[in-house]
Amino acid sequence: MSTQSKSSLHHRLLNSDLFQVYQKAFESATGLPLLLKTADQSSDEAPENTFRNPFCQDLNSGKKPCQHCLNADQCLTARSEEQAHTTKCFAGLKETAIPVRAGGQTVAFLSTGQVFDAEPTEKEFDALADALRESGFPERKIESLRGSFFATQVVSPERYQGMVTLIGVFALQLSESLNRLMIEDSNSEPPVVISAKQYINANLEERITLDDVAAHVCVSPYYFCKIFKQATGMTLTEYVNRRRIERAKRKLLVPHARVTEVAYDVGYQSLSQFNRSFLKYVGMSPTQFRERSVMQETPKAA
Repeated sequence: MSTQSKSSLHHRLLNSDLFQVYQKAFESATGLPLLLKTADQSSDEAPENTFRNPFCQDLNSGKKPCQHCLNADQCLTARSEEQAHTTKCFAGLKETAIPVRAGGQTVAFLSTGQVFDAEPTEKEFDALADALRESGFPERKIESLRGSFFATQVVSPERYQGMVTLIGVFALQLSESLNRLMIEDSNSEPPVVISAKQYINANLEERITLDDVAAHVCVSPYYFCKIFKQATGMTLTEYVNRRRIERAKRKLLVPHARVTEVAYDVGYQSLSQFNRSFLKYVGMSPTQFRERSVMQETPKAA
């Protein structure tokens, strides 16, 4: 997927009713911002709307953005390329980024945070002030940051985790929306392939065979295999498995759903087959994926 294609898809998602309605509801309910940042932002300047926290805005209000902040933002998105990640910046503020993926690539990141998980202390501000002095911040600027630093929102770890879980579910919905947009925009895909994908997605929980799909789109199995591989870069089996695993990832976010039930719900005939496919396409077992869906915050530097 080209950079231009990613940028276009990000822009369309950003202006979609789906995102804007959810963003408004999330921000009204939590008091935290919800951002959809492109995965192709420049490393030379502050990404648009990255710093929504008043303290972060004050820190980046000069001619040049704070290099500490840029480094933290770039590190966060790099670690979130394939799965959600939560970290703390040099000032002790927590933030989470969750990838929105389509076509095997990350197109955008849902991001929230820049909050404290405990009341900040004078000792912490003094340590921050020392770091800023070493970076060349003038004393007057440092002192002006005190008010917004201590006014930063404090969110308990439990409440924050609940918010992150909601965003993770929404990220999957946006990924589905992205896949639909890509199908609509994929003028290079023959109608036979588009029709086959629609049939597959509507029947994932059933047994899907090459003969069934070829018959549905009214071509021979040989011709279908050839044209499907040319258009998608995947065999039919690989495409079906990828779609089933994406659906399984959403189902695994439901706390009490059993892995065995999820496997059969998405069309696998055995748990071992499901586990092998999940490991192949996600890089971890279904159980590990569920455990990692609970964001683990990186340790705060001493």
